[in-house]
Amino acid sequence: MDLERRLKQIKEFFAQNGHKLDPKTGQMIKELCSLCEELYAQASIDFLTGLYNRRFFEKELEINVEKAKRDRSVFSLILIDLDHFKKVNDQYGHLVGDEVLKKVAEIIKKNVRKIDVPARYGGEEFAIILPATGSEGALAVARRLKHNINEILFGPKDNPFHLTASMGVATYRPLSGLSAEEFLKKVDKLLYQAKEAGRNCIITDQEEFVLQREQEGITYEEREALKGVWQYDD
Repeated sequence: MDLERRLKQIKEFFAQNGHKLDPKTGQMIKELCSLCEELYAQASIDFLTGLYNRRFFEKELEINVEKAKRDRSVFSLILIDLDHFKKVNDQYGHLVGDEVLKKVAEIIKKNVRKIDVPARYGGEEFAIILPATGSEGALAVARRLKHNINEILFGPKDNPFHLTASMGVATYRPLSGLSAEEFLKKVDKLLYQAKEAGRNCIITDQEEFVLQREQEGITYEEREALKGVWQYDD
C-alpha cells in the first residue's frame, strides 16, 4: 500500500476515533500526520524547478492509463526537450542553465490546469499529463508552450539568448491496450522524430481510424483522439 493511501486511512481513522484519545496523544498524532504529508509532498517534487519529479510522474501515468481503460476515457501526454541545452551550460555555465530550467518550469506552470501533472522528467526534458484531454486540446497546449518558450529571453541581461523546444504529443486511447511504459515509449519516439526533423517543432500522433457500426460505443473524445502523424513548426 502506498504512503498517500495509508496517510488518508490514518486521517480518516483519527477523524472518527480522535475523541477517544486524550488531547495530548491526539495532538501528537495530528502533528505526525501533517509531517508525513509534508515529507511525502517533498519526495514528489523536483527541488530545482518545483515541478513533480520523475518518480511521481511515472506513478501518475500508470494511474491515468488504468483510469482510461476502466472508464473508456482519454488523456494526453506532452514530452518537451529543450533544444541544444548542452550548449547553454557550456557557454554560460550551469547556474545560467539552472535558471533556464526554472523559467521554463514557470512557463509550464502558467499554462496548465490544476488537474494536470507537469513534471521534470530528467535533465532538460519535461513531461505533462493532461487528464480528460483529446488530441486537439493537447496540441493547443503544446503550441502555446512552444510559443512562450520561443518568445522569452534567457540568460544574463548583457548577453541574453532565445531558446527553442522540441515536443512529442500523443493521446492515450483505451482500445490501444498500451501499458503506461509502452505509451511513454510511443510519445518519446515522437519527441525523437521532432528532434530528427530539425528541432523547434511538435510531432503529434493522430492515427487514422475508421468507425464501424459495431463500434458505436466509442466516445466523442476517443474519436477525436484518433487522427495521423503531423509536424507543427509554427
